[in-house]
Amino acid sequence: MKSKASYFSISKPLIVENLRRFWAIPALAFLVYFLSGVFPILMSYSHLNDIASYIDLSLDNQQPFYMFAHLMFPVIAAVVIFRYLQGVSSVSVMHSMPFTRAKLYNSGFLSGLILIAAPILANGLILLAISKPVYRQYGTESGLVVEDTVNFFARADILNWIWVSLIIAFVVFAVSVFAGIVTGNSLMHFATAIWFNFLIPALYAVFVAYFSRFLYGFDTSGNWTEYGMRISPFLHVLQNDGVFGAGITVFYILSFLILYGITSFLYQKRELEHATDSLAFGFMEPIICYLITFLGMTLLGFYFEVLGRAELYFYGGLAAGTLIFFIIGQMIVKKTPRIYNMKSLKSVGIYVLIAVVFLVGLNFDVTGFERRVPAQNKIDSFTITEGFALDGKLTGYISDYPLNPGFGNNVFRLKDPDNIAAAIRLHQSFIENKERFENQENIYTTSVFLGYNPDASFPMTRRYQIDYDFYRNSPDFKQLYESREFKEYFAPANLDYVGLTEIYINSDIPNRESITLKERAEMEEFIACLNRDFMEQSFEDMVSLKHAYATANINFTYRDRNSDMPGRLLHNNATYQITPNHKNTMQWLESHGYGGWFNHNVSEVEYIELYHYVGEESAQGWAPYPQPAARAVSGSGRSLKVDDPEKIRQLLEIYETRTINYNDYYYGIVVYKGENQLPAGYYEKRYGNGYGAEIAEKYSADRGYSATMQIYFNEGNIPGYVLEYFK
Repeated sequence: MKSKASYFSISKPLIVENLRRFWAIPALAFLVYFLSGVFPILMSYSHLNDIASYIDLSLDNQQPFYMFAHLMFPVIAAVVIFRYLQGVSSVSVMHSMPFTRAKLYNSGFLSGLILIAAPILANGLILLAISKPVYRQYGTESGLVVEDTVNFFARADILNWIWVSLIIAFVVFAVSVFAGIVTGNSLMHFATAIWFNFLIPALYAVFVAYFSRFLYGFDTSGNWTEYGMRISPFLHVLQNDGVFGAGITVFYILSFLILYGITSFLYQKRELEHATDSLAFGFMEPIICYLITFLGMTLLGFYFEVLGRAELYFYGGLAAGTLIFFIIGQMIVKKTPRIYNMKSLKSVGIYVLIAVVFLVGLNFDVTGFERRVPAQNKIDSFTITEGFALDGKLTGYISDYPLNPGFGNNVFRLKDPDNIAAAIRLHQSFIENKERFENQENIYTTSVFLGYNPDASFPMTRRYQIDYDFYRNSPDFKQLYESREFKEYFAPANLDYVGLTEIYINSDIPNRESITLKERAEMEEFIACLNRDFMEQSFEDMVSLKHAYATANINFTYRDRNSDMPGRLLHNNATYQITPNHKNTMQWLESHGYGGWFNHNVSEVEYIELYHYVGEESAQGWAPYPQPAARAVSGSGRSLKVDDPEKIRQLLEIYETRTINYNDYYYGIVVYKGENQLPAGYYEKRYGNGYGAEIAEKYSADRGYSATMQIYFNEGNIPGYVLEYFK
């Protein structure tokens, strides 16, 4: 019992002396907290609603001055309190006093906690004293001011700020004290205190970078970033609303206690003669050196790869980084440039061996990550997102639209057993086609995200880059997109709107007037027809690149359920493409006098100029979609001008909206009759700044502006006479 009492004992005179000597730290910290938090509130106390957002930012600990104080003052406190360990005379004097090492350490540690907690508690008490209801205000389109229903200056929020701030400051302090115990001089203590507070999240990010490069299917989005930020309370508070959950709070408290225990143990073992050395423990020398080498090796490896865009450059960068940063690391830990000896050679040999084993393990997937496919009975639900849908018949309409790949309560989940089986088969097909997908160049591809059991604490996620041919020929994608579960969620009838504003129906045909529906009954009739067609639409029609007949933009208001104002109405829209196979919708348009409204009229077309693009520009990295017509012209030496009405009609029936092979494709420019039809800036808006003038110059010389449209042809829909001409 005596040893326990001694081990956890403190010296009140030592604590009082530390508080007397270092009173400037809490005084400065108090001023930072007060001037950046309390003072603005006092200055605006009669109209606090005007600074509601600033109060919210401050109490969420996302205000830069607060975060600066949470980091720097605990570090400074740790450096000045344990500075006696970094000098030969001071450490001898302190340890000659009638105090045990445990009492010295505990007293210093507790002193630091008091120094950093006092200004936080003082400012917190002031905030509690001046707290009153504060609501954020919003301006509406009609000019009315709407007040939020959430009080941003509630006492509960202030108490949460105090609690979270103390957790951040205490953990930062514990890490900084650990840095002081293992280092031997004040400069090294300060530098490592800052470094150590971000070291584990940094290493986490580095490993994620390696995994994303070497492990096929590794997904860097979603929860990976969140997990990395959660490691440190300082970083974690930057990505949430300033509230720590019970689980993460326990984790931080345990981390604090473990750091306290480890540092206390090391303090007992620290040899006094290591004062003024870079490091106080021999075992830390290779650790610090290897960490510096690893981070530097990674930095140069990925930097060289970006410069050279080749495997050889990457490994060359790793080798160069290893040599350069090992030398730097050795000089830092040895405090001398004289590190060229057999001991250093052995040390770098050990590091190289570890690095080679690490890289070989990733290259050969020793963990089986790439081959891992979950069993169907282990999956309750899954989510899948991919970019081809954005170019096809589905687009997002509100903020919680499921095409967002992040996990959360708003992510659309597929649960049907047939769909789960299809997802597993799809996952397996991605693995089996690894070589195909990893060797795709200059073709139409997209990223596919698969997430299993999104509500789990550690959901299994994968991401793959696949090509369009694989996608449109996949029976498993067909199963998913034609399933009732999928259709009902995305159907127009499932739009969760409060009111319909209007519906615009338009097409890509230049100067073709759009259709606007504003009558409620008319809009609901149209949506009902569109919904029946969507439910019956085949996967092939959904993903076809053939031009749609028209596009329907449904504008509506919906109730915001994801913000601080759950009752607020927001405006948004949903977009659905109408193909010739949408029989109900086409009949509705016919019955309302819009039959054939968006059919191409051959008599309006003057000619179509066709090109065959074969070149090296695509291979150099620029993607030709959406392709400015003028640039496309420059990529081809000859063209075919088609002015025969029958051939024009055929081309307008079969053209597609984009190309698949960026190195070899056919496209055309449809030139319409008439002069001065287009408003100023039309081409810039349509094709991008810089290209409009070139297009106008080519197709409108001596006759004013004429409307143009770009069309594409992929393998299988190119007329024979076109193929013959460009042989």
